Amino acid sequence: MSRCYRRYRPMLRAALVVAVLAAVLGFILTSCPANRDGAPGQLAAAKEEVQSATRSAALSVSLWSRGRTTRNLVSVQLADARDEAVKAYRGIATLKAVTAVDADRQRLLTQSTNELIDMLNSAIGAVRDVSGQPDPEVIRRRLLEAADQLEREYR
Repeated sequence: MSRCYRRYRPMLRAALVVAVLAAVLGFILTSCPANRDGAPGQLAAAKEEVQSATRSAALSVSLWSRGRTTRNLVSVQLADARDEAVKAYRGIATLKAVTAVDADRQRLLTQSTNELIDMLNSAIGAVRDVSGQPDPEVIRRRLLEAADQLEREYR
């Protein structure tokens, strides 16, 4: 029996190593929220991204309107916030909802994100002195109200 054990020992070790690596890989993949939570987790993550981008944009507009930052810097910050919202929108729009609750959340998020992208575009226009754009304080207030409304309506 000891000869048999010695002969198959390297193969047993290799099989054990492969099994441990497979278990570790499985643990890593299941601990990733996007894989673990499916559509609900991805929708919640997208909502957080959109809200964060919106609140950051509102802060940038506020600092600019008080003269605490430059026009160029706030313009870049607003463009970055818009890009983050667009990225989240793409993720939301391509998601395949499986339940009615997920479909409702997806619909709410696509509508809200689309409106927020429009607001961010208006904010960029206001900062760049494009005519017909609202006052920066109005833009800031609208952005914050939209982020708060998304928080309230998302269930």
